[in-house]
Amino acid sequence: MKKLIFLLIFAVSSFTLFAQIKVLSPIEGTFSNRQMLVIDTEDQAAGDYYYSLNGSDPEAFGFAYDGPVLIDLDGPVELRIARAGKTKSETTIKYTVLPDGAYTATYASFVASFFDTGILNYTSGSILSIPQELKYSFGLPPDSFLQGRDLSIDAASVLTRYIPCTLLDESTGRRWRFIVRTLPQTAGVYSRRDVPFVITDWNTITFTNDNYIYKIDSEYWSLPKNSIKLDRSVSHMIRWQSIDYAEGNPIDFFVLPPEPVLNQTTNADGSLHFTLEGDSAYSMSILSSSQTEYHELFTELGADTFYGDNVSGTLDIGFFAGAVYQGYVQIPYSINKRPPSTPLISSSAASFYSREPVSLTIQGENYSELYYAVSEPYTITSASETYSANSDLFNSVRTDNFIKAASNTISLELKPEGSGAVYFKVAAYSQNGGNNGPVSEYSVIIDQYNYYYNSIADASIADGTSLRPYASFEQCLEEINKGRYACLRVKGTVKVPAGTHYILSNCVFVNEENAAFEFEKGASIVVKNSNVSFQNFTISSVVENALYSSGAAAQGLIPYFKLEDSVLDIDSCQISALFDKDGLFAEAVRSSVNINGTIASVSASSYTSFISGIKSKVNIQNSSINLTSETCVTLSLNQGDINLVNNSFKVSGSKGRIAELFNVTGIARSNSFKSALKSSSNTAAVYTDKNCLVTQEKNDTNGWF
Repeated sequence: MKKLIFLLIFAVSSFTLFAQIKVLSPIEGTFSNRQMLVIDTEDQAAGDYYYSLNGSDPEAFGFAYDGPVLIDLDGPVELRIARAGKTKSETTIKYTVLPDGAYTATYASFVASFFDTGILNYTSGSILSIPQELKYSFGLPPDSFLQGRDLSIDAASVLTRYIPCTLLDESTGRRWRFIVRTLPQTAGVYSRRDVPFVITDWNTITFTNDNYIYKIDSEYWSLPKNSIKLDRSVSHMIRWQSIDYAEGNPIDFFVLPPEPVLNQTTNADGSLHFTLEGDSAYSMSILSSSQTEYHELFTELGADTFYGDNVSGTLDIGFFAGAVYQGYVQIPYSINKRPPSTPLISSSAASFYSREPVSLTIQGENYSELYYAVSEPYTITSASETYSANSDLFNSVRTDNFIKAASNTISLELKPEGSGAVYFKVAAYSQNGGNNGPVSEYSVIIDQYNYYYNSIADASIADGTSLRPYASFEQCLEEINKGRYACLRVKGTVKVPAGTHYILSNCVFVNEENAAFEFEKGASIVVKNSNVSFQNFTISSVVENALYSSGAAAQGLIPYFKLEDSVLDIDSCQISALFDKDGLFAEAVRSSVNINGTIASVSASSYTSFISGIKSKVNIQNSSINLTSETCVTLSLNQGDINLVNNSFKVSGSKGRIAELFNVTGIARSNSFKSALKSSSNTAAVYTDKNCLVTQEKNDTNGWF
């Protein structure tokens, strides 16, 4: 128990011993003007203050602080401040001055008003005009910047203060910090009447001159040795004359009016106004921390500060009747015109575009209330465009429905539903004492569907967004297979490297600019349980010595595309597949192949086929398919369905067919079957076995049996 008591005593003693020094100026940072040293000595522990400018011991080698002073130094400054006495304390402030008078700026004259002295005097009731090109913040950090405007303090305010003000030019990043010294509009009347008594606590009167005798109201003349209590709810008459009583002695008097009522009014702008209700002989005076007695007398007074600042404290108001002190009252006051600082919005997204749902943390100022709003998701229809947060497209997106958060910090998740790119906007502000702070906005596009490829992009920073597109097929494939669906928007040529590559998710390939797929030697794309489509692409092989080799014959056919329980859509494309010996463009197993508006050419020395399938559906319309090889079979299908309409098929070589169908149903209508074979007169263009049910209508079979 003794140890506990000792620790408590030590803790309290230490707090008193090392009470913090409150420095209004300077603060840490980089500023464009020389800084004032201003220490807030009100409500501070007693003691003398010392400071040094080179990091040395302030008491031993520094200067005594006796009031605000300009620190006439540029560059890096290390300011040490110490308080001597029983409540010792020390603080160090490091800051940098890079002088810039903004001489060419439109607001140069305003900067000049404080640039040389570091201080600007302001009189209550006048206008302090801060240029609109600048933002300002009063007080100590955290800053709460507001747009420049005309500012004023109520003309009745009698507060004399030193207010730090930071200016910010957002276009250049320059900051100036100076002191605004507020002064009353007019000085009060200094008047005192010399009377042989003093009044304390309103109702106690003490006579101070034994050379007089005194009479209060109708009482007898006397020389009171002790203080007398009076009822101040009524008026009193105090008379006095020389103790050497004689008829005809001059008699002085003083009328002591009833105690007045102090009326306090809070105006709409938060300023305070004090008036007295009672005898007209009364007036008031303010006692500040730097004064030991009252000075000017006012019949009314006020307290106010600038918009953007807050001030609180206690007004020590002294009351005088007929210029004689009566008593005082201490009135606590608080005027808060400082909006809270802008909430900080932290995002899990590294840029304006995000691939994943975005987690946000919104942090408002301490001891303030946080309000936030999230827009409805805005679906972006034109994925070909690259947007920024300032794009006109998003001007119509509203964030009007603000919700009060349970605390000054909240976490949110922005998560789109469905496919496509979605834009979100989030807004937040803090409120404190009825003051709404500036609104902080955040916006992001969450696009889990559209991916971007550019053959000339920097692969080292690629994330698949339009700002940082992919530059290799491997990068694309990794992201495509992560989700359920994707749209890859291609600029330039995508080279598919040798080897087997798997697409395991639905994917649409869109031509954004000169889009092409080039298959290197031995390259193949296997699509499993997915839908893949190409729109307006060139699909070809990488030409090496004029012919593309699919590898040794022992490897068998290596198709560009192999489908397993999947769908391949090719629309308005150009296909040029070159093989060395045997070649196959697409192989389908329990799948569907849809070709429309496409021109295709497949060449090899020994054998070529455009589509080979088992238990699959093949739909070819409005296309031209040409094969060149010793043996050519455009379509080979075992079990499945076909729909061949309005196409031109041609095979060139020694032997071949347009189609070989086994146990297939479907239709072939309005097609042109062309042959450039050594012998085709005894060969049917389309072979069907006895299990087929294929309707052939209006087909041109010129050159075929």
